[in-house]
Amino acid sequence: MLKKNKIAFFVCFLFFLAYSTLSVVRHNHFGSFGFDLGISDQIVWKYSQFQLPITTVQSYPFTSIFTDHIEFIYILLSPFYWIFNSPVTLLLLQAFMVSFSGIPIYLLTKKRNINQFVGIALLFSYLMFYGIQNAVWFDVHSLSFGAAFLAWFIYFLDIKAKLWTILFFILGIICKEDIAFLTEIISLVYFIKRKDKISLILIVGSGIYLFSIFYIYFPHFTQDGYRYQNEGELLSKLKFSYLYDNADKRNSIFYSVAWFGFLPLLIPFYILPALADLTHYFVFANSIEAAQGLFMHYRVTLAPLLILPTIIAINKFKILNNKYVALYLILFAAFFQYYLHLPLSYLTKQWFWREPTSVKDINAIIPLIPPDASVASQNNITPHIAHRHEIFTLWPEKRDFKYNSPCTKPTCNWLRWAGNPSYLVVNTALDWDIRHLLANREDYIDGLDNLEKAGIVEKYKQNGSAVLYKVIKTP
Repeated sequence: MLKKNKIAFFVCFLFFLAYSTLSVVRHNHFGSFGFDLGISDQIVWKYSQFQLPITTVQSYPFTSIFTDHIEFIYILLSPFYWIFNSPVTLLLLQAFMVSFSGIPIYLLTKKRNINQFVGIALLFSYLMFYGIQNAVWFDVHSLSFGAAFLAWFIYFLDIKAKLWTILFFILGIICKEDIAFLTEIISLVYFIKRKDKISLILIVGSGIYLFSIFYIYFPHFTQDGYRYQNEGELLSKLKFSYLYDNADKRNSIFYSVAWFGFLPLLIPFYILPALADLTHYFVFANSIEAAQGLFMHYRVTLAPLLILPTIIAINKFKILNNKYVALYLILFAAFFQYYLHLPLSYLTKQWFWREPTSVKDINAIIPLIPPDASVASQNNITPHIAHRHEIFTLWPEKRDFKYNSPCTKPTCNWLRWAGNPSYLVVNTALDWDIRHLLANREDYIDGLDNLEKAGIVEKYKQNGSAVLYKVIKTP
């Protein structure tokens, strides 16, 4: 396979280098977050130590990760920590899986007798897709692995390789609880077109898994039920208008189909899986606004779902199968890359490569934290020290005081955490903003000062703007 498709492998390898660089440099410069890399890293580390997946980073700590999402894939990834015990391992695995999911996409173009120039252009368009770029840039997500497995699942289902189809079906649905909804619709599309047994089996299998997760497990085995749905029942308060009722949703729809030169619209039936993907975020989870825009990881699954109708359209309309359409596809991807200022462009920016001045300060402080100590941590420091049983997110807030106000006012800036950590580690440099501090910098520093004045913490070590506190009592 390698010799026959060496150009495709080379392209995928280049994207692997680019995406690895993006994610690892960002992480090393303390640009990654406790949400989500810190959570994922702590869970995978615990699996590698044969411990239960109890997260303390999450906003509802001391709970199983399975009360939030069903992500069995992290169990399979945990042995890699026996080789290289670092969150960088997860970043590299994500970049690898996503980049080399381009291989089944390229193989699909060959199966459909698409011109090699067009096939390579489709591969570039797929791997440059804005949803993939944003997912790789923004920490680590089980959804990214799910999108990669979906690409292989679609390919093997298309060529009727039953055992491989079932393997990647299983790998896909164990990545995240909602992937089975996508395999359900993909399988339905193929069954309607082919009336084959394997597609019917996958429809039934997806349906059973979805019912078990959403109507048995979450309602009856978790305290709060499924957190990512509209208020009430899973299928309550559904309106078709939710699909396009705000600018974020409309932008997501437009840029998704426009990325591939609007070619998916030529085969509307095969767009159904992509429409289902958008529907389950925009309609079933209409209240989750963070999942509706362009610039997080939620659009990553659209890449394999939209490249399929693009390939089928080029195969069906023979006039499209030429080098001019290859150029057309590349120009669309290049234009949106520039217009949306997507992460791959960061590789050309000086600010991306420049290490923030405070990084050395943090790196000097971290070794002073005992390896088994419980710690409350700033959001962007958490992923670097998450290999411990208890690490808690630092939450800025306002607190009222009737007596002994540390700020001499009735309401003070304050910081809180869960549990009873022994240490608190922060960095208040100008390099960080609300994404890293979870508050504006002035309120954050004021909250720290009030904790000191109230005798909650005392400085233990300081290196520049990085400070390690000993926690005296729970705030």
